[in-house]
Amino acid sequence: MAVAAEPSSNWLKARDELLSSLQEQKEGMFSFPVFPKQECEQKLKDKFHMEEVELSFESRGLLSVAAAVQEYGEHILLQPFLANPFESREFYIVSSEEDLQALIRTIFNDSSLASYFYEKDRLLGFHYYFVAEICKLLQESPWIPSMSVKVTGDVAFSARALEGEYHVIQVSCRLDGSCIRFSILVPETTAQSACRFLEEKDQAFDMQKVDLQTPITLAVEVGFCQISEEDWHQVVPGSFILLDACLYDPDTGDAGAFLSIQRTRFFGGRFLDKQSGAFKITGLQEMQPEDAPEEPSEGGPATPLPSATKIVAEVARYSLSVGEFLKLGPGSVLQFDGVHPTLGVDIILNGAKVGRGNIIALQDVLGIRVLEV
Repeated sequence: MAVAAEPSSNWLKARDELLSSLQEQKEGMFSFPVFPKQECEQKLKDKFHMEEVELSFESRGLLSVAAAVQEYGEHILLQPFLANPFESREFYIVSSEEDLQALIRTIFNDSSLASYFYEKDRLLGFHYYFVAEICKLLQESPWIPSMSVKVTGDVAFSARALEGEYHVIQVSCRLDGSCIRFSILVPETTAQSACRFLEEKDQAFDMQKVDLQTPITLAVEVGFCQISEEDWHQVVPGSFILLDACLYDPDTGDAGAFLSIQRTRFFGGRFLDKQSGAFKITGLQEMQPEDAPEEPSEGGPATPLPSATKIVAEVARYSLSVGEFLKLGPGSVLQFDGVHPTLGVDIILNGAKVGRGNIIALQDVLGIRVLEV
């Protein structure tokens, strides 16, 4: 039984592929990262010396331009932006002169100073400061670390230049009792481009995203062989299936086994005795995954038999969490509740249990004497 004390790059790759597949099954679909709301609220408190800051976000879905801007009245301010490194990068922020004036009053807390900015040109000067701070806040947040945002073009006082529908996210910012609103308008092409970018980025496996409580099943395998479809259909109770490899010696009772998950062998080890079911891992298995579909649940039907397939002699299946799996290594001892090859093995075909038997020696070869099929 070829095992190693330290994980090779192939072993680590197989482990990460397994955990990544479990993560994808759990998530079911792609989603944007969670926006770091509390961190941004704290930055705004510190910057503007506020006691109370609360951000809220409401997705209003896909809306026409008219529906997206109607609540901002006649004095709208429409600012175009570019977001890198997306392929399609355009998006817009729409606000109103009235909301901007409310923000000025809140920040300066001085009506006479705030009134200085009410004149149109000065108000626009403050608007550019406002949108520049939005860019800075987005770039300093850990939301999408590789994203940069910049203002492009001049502010517009109407949305007549925009056509089609936009994904609309309304942002409300409560600052010491005052509430300021603005909306983010994202074209469908930009939304799709951002999704593609994040999906590609998310393909890099991140161990921190793994749910350590996810259950997995270890199969305890003591032998295997290749069998043709014709030979399998001739198997009946009493048949003898010759094993190509077997880690159990029926004469002495000594037994080793591979521990595999979804037909990828991760560990090798041995049973410490015949009664307790104690199993000690002695090394890391270096075999590659089988070119076979994922195993169904125990007791499910076997998939159609190809011209040649593998039969596995399996002693037990052992459930544990991902967190427990990650702690396993040479020297770890598992308890299989009294299980041992002397008590018989399950016959596994294409991941499903199809029979049961005993491993016996027939002259100088080892195989399974079939008890039921």
